[in-house]
Amino acid sequence: MTSTPLPTIIDSAPPNQYSAPRLPRSLSSLETWGFGVTAHISWPAIAPVLHIALGTGAIFVWLPGTILGILLNLQVKRLGRHFPDVAGGTPNYTTRLLKHYPGLARYAAVGYFFSWVSTLAINVVVLTELIKVNLEPLGITCPDTLVKIGLTLIAFILAFSGTRALSILHLFFVIPAIGLLLAFCLFGIGWLAISPASPGFFPSSWSPPSFVDWAKWLFFVTYTTYACESASAFVADSRRPDETLRFLSISCWIMPPIFLGGSWVLMRLATDPGLGSDTFLNLLAVSTPFWGQSAAIIVTFFLAAGSLLSCATVLSNCPRMLYQLATDGHLSPVFAVVSRRGVFGPALVLTLLFTFICLAWGDVARIAVVSNTGWFVSIMSVHLALWLRRKRPEVFLPWWSGVFFLLEVVVLVVGGLAWGWKDFLIGLLFPLGILAADRVIRRIRWAPFHAAWWIQHYRGRSQTKISDFVGFQVVILILLICSAATISWMFRARIGTVDLGQNGNNLYVVMLLIAAFVGVAIACWTSLPQVMAIVEAREQSEHLFNIAIDGILVVDEKGVIRQANPAAEQLLKAIAPNLLGCRLNQIFPALAGQPDNWSSRSEHTLKTPEHPTIVEAAVSNRFNQDFQEYVVLVRDITERQQAEEAVRNYSHTLEQKVDERTSELAHANAEILALNERLQADNMRMSAELAVTRRLQQMLLPKQQELESLPGLEIASFMEPAEEVGGDYYDVLNYEDKVKIGIGDVTGHGLESGVLTIMVQTAVRTLLENNETDPKKFLDVLNRTIYHNVQRMSSDKNLSFSLLDYQAGTLRLTGQHEEMIVVRSGGQVERIDTVDLGFPIGLEADITNFVAQIQLQLHSGDVVVLYTDGITEAENRFKVQYGLDRLCDIVSRSCQQTVEEIKQAVIEDLRRHIGEQKIYDDITLLILKQK
Repeated sequence: MTSTPLPTIIDSAPPNQYSAPRLPRSLSSLETWGFGVTAHISWPAIAPVLHIALGTGAIFVWLPGTILGILLNLQVKRLGRHFPDVAGGTPNYTTRLLKHYPGLARYAAVGYFFSWVSTLAINVVVLTELIKVNLEPLGITCPDTLVKIGLTLIAFILAFSGTRALSILHLFFVIPAIGLLLAFCLFGIGWLAISPASPGFFPSSWSPPSFVDWAKWLFFVTYTTYACESASAFVADSRRPDETLRFLSISCWIMPPIFLGGSWVLMRLATDPGLGSDTFLNLLAVSTPFWGQSAAIIVTFFLAAGSLLSCATVLSNCPRMLYQLATDGHLSPVFAVVSRRGVFGPALVLTLLFTFICLAWGDVARIAVVSNTGWFVSIMSVHLALWLRRKRPEVFLPWWSGVFFLLEVVVLVVGGLAWGWKDFLIGLLFPLGILAADRVIRRIRWAPFHAAWWIQHYRGRSQTKISDFVGFQVVILILLICSAATISWMFRARIGTVDLGQNGNNLYVVMLLIAAFVGVAIACWTSLPQVMAIVEAREQSEHLFNIAIDGILVVDEKGVIRQANPAAEQLLKAIAPNLLGCRLNQIFPALAGQPDNWSSRSEHTLKTPEHPTIVEAAVSNRFNQDFQEYVVLVRDITERQQAEEAVRNYSHTLEQKVDERTSELAHANAEILALNERLQADNMRMSAELAVTRRLQQMLLPKQQELESLPGLEIASFMEPAEEVGGDYYDVLNYEDKVKIGIGDVTGHGLESGVLTIMVQTAVRTLLENNETDPKKFLDVLNRTIYHNVQRMSSDKNLSFSLLDYQAGTLRLTGQHEEMIVVRSGGQVERIDTVDLGFPIGLEADITNFVAQIQLQLHSGDVVVLYTDGITEAENRFKVQYGLDRLCDIVSRSCQQTVEEIKQAVIEDLRRHIGEQKIYDDITLLILKQK
């Protein structure tokens, strides 16, 4: 039984006019590994808070959180191997898994994105507080707002210079940071186990949390344990994606010693109630027994490094999420724009906007709850998607994914509400707000909201050159040195004779890390672009050297060959199998003496075993002032010389051949003249036939007075063939207070297609006069009539065809054609897919089993649009099609007007889109409106 399609309600939007390029695989696997431990080094930020809240019960939260995190890591690793070209990691794998549920997929991915953005703002606040705490004992007031803005902008300046510099900087500091964190956890476990001063490895009593507290903190802890898969975000631009994904297993191995081991040490050693929830004091109290006086500076280092490195990871990860979402059609195309150097400009601007929103809000606790709500829902969506696709090979532990989803639903409701229903509700609604903002971006015509503006911006920027690069770098260096000296002098004058003590050492560590980030940021906008340009130029020259068709030799001042490309080795291998170290004048004896005395261009004959080879050698001037090297181009010109000899041998018979050809051309010209006369006669006959056919088509179209007399409907029509005779058909027939409307599109256009439309019109009119009302019989008879005529004509033509029956506000639709558009009086758009309502006419002898019918009820003001693909597939000069979304949009905005005004609005918008391009297909449009 054929299923009846239901109307699809859509939001009309401009078509995606930008095809995003694939990301270049420019990152080494080691650089992507660095981004994979960001969640691990964020453990110190949450562990003390959880320890103060639950005491020994905290371990009961960390244990399931760690297990779930390990299993998610292994699952993401498998998904990464299945989607090796997908950037952004987990949220974008989820959209692929939930492709049949695009709304949920977009919501989950955007929730995941915002949670990472809020991490940046939270870490900026934490780092600002760390600086403030270490400045206050020195009598220096910390300008909170300026420091937060400065730290944020430093990170974004790095991100706007490309990923490579950021990844290398991140890797440089993340290795000692994760090493110190692991040492902290392992040293602490060892000290508890063997030190005489240890309070004991196990606590004397346990205090398991209540279920509400357990759910409340598991809801929060998963923000860290689930995020250990961040290396997967860089698979699409990793030079070795398998190596990048392999790090997810390493990430699993280091989760237990940090999350469980570190939390155990914190539980046993941070027992002083006076420590409160201060991260620095708790970690200092824990590490002092085994690190002594060095504990403060080490703790400061991995706290500051953790905050800065988390910011760097966010700005590398988030733009890739938006890029892939836009590439897959889930967000505005502008977010898929990426520069040649890997800068995700629009995505970074959006990330910066949300970061400042979080900083302006300022309440870290509430930001964490709001963002964690969207995060938790996104992870739930991952497990739901895995369960839905449980039979797919890329799914790991599918049934357990269903169990995890149910557990997370309970934790979301119980734990999320425990943090406060207002923040929980905001967290659920925030992704919807972002998606609504994306809809606004799609519709606003401001240039920066569209991909073309960014593409032009990046192209213009790539052409910018600094004429005196050395002078520019020297000026920058002078300014930096003078600025550093001035700041040092002011700082010294400010603190005077104050004893810096441990706070000074801590401040030094923080400032050192910030200075490194600032230094790299400056380099990214001064010398690094020039260095990258030099590297690219060298790679291009080496590539050209290797692929050049001509042989290229580099010789020194004595004529000894130092370099040879593959083409030269192939050309000269019969004479000199080992070119390097050989003198060139041993191969070409005519080149006597030193390279300075060689002729700039010369020819040489090589006596090879097979046949003599004639080689042309072109010698450059001295290549380098310090190293007297010369470039020699060698080319095999044997065939050219042979061709020149053949031309010389042939020249004495050329005049005779010219005379012969002249006589032949005169005879051919006479034949062409006769043929032209016949063609002119044929053209006149064909023009007459086409004129008659077109006149017949125009005569058979419904007249304006017929359309105005229809009961209950207003109708406006438009038809413009691409050639003299079109292949589009439409008709409106009024009988017994009923209206029958037909629309079709014959394959191709021209005389044959035009004749077929006349046949269809005649057959439809005949069936109507015979009172045939059953849609299956109607289309069956019509199809058989056209099918047998097409067979008799020995033609391969067929047509899509839909038939509408209207009476008293009820519309019945039969037959397969383009989607029918229904715009309700309030502007809501419905699209009716006709693919299951019929079969192309004239293609098969019997289509009865394919015919179905649907029924719609029209109310006053409702608009129905019928059209052929000449409208939706019309292209502008950029080969971008007009598209169904744009047609829906213009009709929706004009639905309150008359049918003539709606028709005119569509045609004018279509002509603006096409511009001066040639129309390649017939254009037909019918606008129906319920009175």
